[in-house]
Amino acid sequence: MKTRDRILDVSLGLFNAEGEAAQTAVDIANALDMSPGNLYYHFKGKEPIIEALFDRFEEEMQIILGGTHGAVTSIEDNWVFVYIVLEEIYDFRFFYRSVGDMMERYPALASRFRKILAMKRQAIENVLNQLEKRDIVEIDRRLREPLTRQMLSTLTFWLSSDLIEGGDRGGPTLIHDTVLQFMLLIVPFMGEAGVEALDGMLERHRDLTRR
Repeated sequence: MKTRDRILDVSLGLFNAEGEAAQTAVDIANALDMSPGNLYYHFKGKEPIIEALFDRFEEEMQIILGGTHGAVTSIEDNWVFVYIVLEEIYDFRFFYRSVGDMMERYPALASRFRKILAMKRQAIENVLNQLEKRDIVEIDRRLREPLTRQMLSTLTFWLSSDLIEGGDRGGPTLIHDTVLQFMLLIVPFMGEAGVEALDGMLERHRDLTRR
């Protein structure tokens, strides 16, 4: 593995496990068993490391969110899509645990983070459009924007919420719980089929969290 990639991998592990604010460039160098000077040769401090990690995250999210058009044609597809989004976010969870704080301390990332939020919104709208076209959901036009905003909020602040609540759920359990939370927002718009869909979602959630 290239030294630059190793620095990024170890930094990501430290930031996710202990929080980005608690780490310094010296801490990262120590974790890599290299001198601060060697680290500085590749990255001129901690901020460039964070920006490079955001490059990775942004690239992955663009691929995932950009693939929603025409791809989500059922409730099952939607479940899988949301799971993939949350799994990717969890891999870079230090960005999301204190979103406002990160954007304030790293202004260069703020506009890029907002672009990802805009992509999430567009992906949600794409999914809802496809589900409506297939008569899976029927959403009152007056409720479309509030529903979209709530879904966007769920995909953005789930890690912050878990941290406030104590953060004692493991990654897989937290992801499955959040997928269910997101999916339950759709049930009221499924008419009579919503009862059956709800039973299926709860059963699927129970099966997944038992593993």
